[in-house]
Amino acid sequence: MTAASTLHIGMGDNAVTTAQAGGKGRSLDTLCRLGVRVPEAFVVTTDAYRAAVTGSLGKELDRRIRALHPEADLTVLTDESAAIRELLFAETEQHGADADIRVAYAELAERTGDDEPPVAVRSSSAAEDSADRSFAGEHDSYLWVIGADEVSAAVRRCWASLFTARAISYRARDGVESTDDAMGVVVQRMVDATAAGVFMTLNPANGDRSKVVIESVWGLGEPLVSGTVTPDRFVIDKITREILTRDIAEKATRATRDPETGKGIATVPVDDADQSQPSLHKGHIEQLLEIAALIEKHAGTPQDGEFAIDGDHVHVVQARPETVWSTKPPKQVSQENRGALAHVLAALTGGTKP
Repeated sequence: MTAASTLHIGMGDNAVTTAQAGGKGRSLDTLCRLGVRVPEAFVVTTDAYRAAVTGSLGKELDRRIRALHPEADLTVLTDESAAIRELLFAETEQHGADADIRVAYAELAERTGDDEPPVAVRSSSAAEDSADRSFAGEHDSYLWVIGADEVSAAVRRCWASLFTARAISYRARDGVESTDDAMGVVVQRMVDATAAGVFMTLNPANGDRSKVVIESVWGLGEPLVSGTVTPDRFVIDKITREILTRDIAEKATRATRDPETGKGIATVPVDDADQSQPSLHKGHIEQLLEIAALIEKHAGTPQDGEFAIDGDHVHVVQARPETVWSTKPPKQVSQENRGALAHVLAALTGGTKP
């Protein structure tokens, strides 16, 4: 292949672009270069995807997508999109980037000191996570993937998830042609998380940019992201760094590495003594405040991020622009506090978007 099939995140002289690595891959590379703690990773580029779906396969995919009506009966759309994904997965088994993916995984093994490092394999669409749209949750990710064969298969599953029913409908509503999009895939060292969660550099309830909101659970963050559990919730003032709200949920279960197979994830009980305990301590929250301020200042716009906790260390596994409140004027402050507070907020959130 003439174009690069894989790129190591945060390495080399040149930053990767969204066109090369998709939104998630570009964001992680930026975070690495800012000095944020990000698990070691490489990205399978959008060029690798395009090369794999070229020729007769590309024409057949295009024909099937064009035959679909995005507002068709949900059952029809779901069945047809599933058939499209299985076609892509089956027909890309011998794709040209497979050897490069295996080499990159072996290099990741050398960097981590693990012969077969467990990884998260995450979709990274070239159309996702821009300041005016977010495809969060539309594409697939796979956790605790181990071994080159499983990594290779998970990459192809991520490629196929470009054609879930939700993703097809989302692109149609947003005016994005399937042929204009392409899928990068991030392969990232798996953090054996004791806790995980999300942070937002504004209050999503009202758009208040003077606050940081952090939500967290025991174990992996997938149940929180999917909305299937109630997390701990912390609201912190950006200026005073005071924790204004501290809501600790009862957390009866957690997602973790499947204890029987050692691969994939499973839901297990939380020890009784820990169910009502906070999943983050003060040091974690202080680290997250520093990270949130750094990312938002660099991007110049409010951010959503996902993190995983390993002991005392906070690892950022994803960051993207917030898309609900960011397009609206900032929430106004009272007139008597306007002058000083406006200057402080400008220092906290100002900057140039990468």
